[in-house]
Amino acid sequence: MFCGGAPVTNEHVYPRWLAEGFPEKMRTDRAMMSSYSDQSSLRRHFGRMLTAQVKAVCEPCNSGWMSALEGRVKPYLLSMIKGEIVELPPEAQEVLATWTLKTALMCQVMLPQDQPNLPAELFTDLYQDRQPAQEMKVFCGYMMPPRYLNRWSPMENRSVPRTIRQRRAGGSVFEAWATVVTIRIGYAVVQLVSAGPKGLRYELGFGNYSPYVEPVWPIRETFSWPPRALKTLQEFNVFTDPLRQVGQPLPE
Repeated sequence: MFCGGAPVTNEHVYPRWLAEGFPEKMRTDRAMMSSYSDQSSLRRHFGRMLTAQVKAVCEPCNSGWMSALEGRVKPYLLSMIKGEIVELPPEAQEVLATWTLKTALMCQVMLPQDQPNLPAELFTDLYQDRQPAQEMKVFCGYMMPPRYLNRWSPMENRSVPRTIRQRRAGGSVFEAWATVVTIRIGYAVVQLVSAGPKGLRYELGFGNYSPYVEPVWPIRETFSWPPRALKTLQEFNVFTDPLRQVGQPLPE
């Protein structure tokens, strides 16, 4: 998927070491994955995410740069999953943003759609650049674990696409797209915003929810995680679809 190489091996969608962030009795609990289409149709998968695998990555990528990425992000993300205070310097922000993009792409492979929410070229771009594109945005948050049907859900993934028609200064119309992928693991929330056409520049605001959000990509000065806690499913729903809540089209 990333480099087009072979042989293709099984790769965990979520790394097994994430289990270290949960009590032992919860490590096999079922979690949910939701993927919306641009027509608002929904695909949902419930399963044991920490054992889920896809056969889509070549062995050199699997045991090479992807394995190294997991080793670099683990000290930061594991503490976030447990809800511990973490200092995130620029180098930690970069690795967390890169891991978020990689994991969002792997989740898409596990739950495919006829029209993917994230374009296939992002796999190649990540392999070549080993970091998100400059026009991407990655955020992190802090969530009090919600209950679904009276049961605590340890992990969740949501992928929400939007397509918006834009008018350039000269009057011509073009179609901009954006996908927001939100991954919650324990107390940690990470979110990828990817938009196009490629090279599109835009700003994204969260309005009243800004205190709940910390940007990590593009990188900035060191900051301390966590921000203010998201406490309800309603708050989390707003966080996972900022384009709908902002109610504004992507600027040119």
